[in-house]
Amino acid sequence: MHPRNVLLVWLAAACGGGTMHVSQGESGNDTPVSLAPEPQGAPDSTLKSPTDSTPSPEAVQDTARTQQGYAPYGADENATNLEIRRIGEWSHTGIREARRMVIQDANAWAEFWSELGVGHRPAVDFTRDIVIAVAAGERSSGGYEIAITRVTQVDGELRAEVRETSPGPNCLSASSLTQPVDVIVVQGVKPRSWSFVEQKAVRGCSP
Repeated sequence: MHPRNVLLVWLAAACGGGTMHVSQGESGNDTPVSLAPEPQGAPDSTLKSPTDSTPSPEAVQDTARTQQGYAPYGADENATNLEIRRIGEWSHTGIREARRMVIQDANAWAEFWSELGVGHRPAVDFTRDIVIAVAAGERSSGGYEIAITRVTQVDGELRAEVRETSPGPNCLSASSLTQPVDVIVVQGVKPRSWSFVEQKAVRGCSP
């Protein structure tokens, strides 16, 4: 029996594609038609790729501040250098402790000189001058020194710069005890206050 308009379709079994034969009436004209597999869904080009959730590093602000520098204590541009007269420097004295003294009257001067124990006391006119004395204290050997290197005045304040020197490891020094002292006179001043600027030094000696 040959019914009209019967469509017979043979599908290829498991491949998703194959050939379809169409029969129309009795013409017997079988034209193979290719059945291509349905294309897979193409990715939607409108979808954006996921963005990197890692935040970009922020600029780091340098909060470090330059530390303000300070000039040395005795380096005041307004300081006035004062004229000094050295009475003497000694290594063997009667003052066994460290001292920084400003002497402004004859009684204090006589008491200090008696304790110093180095001979005749020089005269000082305390109506216009003052005496500055510095002592290093008792040391275990020779080679130690103390000296007033500079005296300045700023707004009525007297500043005395003091340098203590000790012998280096290669220096030959006497083994006896010493008590270094330096005494100066500063002329024509009557300070309201005073201070001492300390400096330490080591004497270098060749081996």
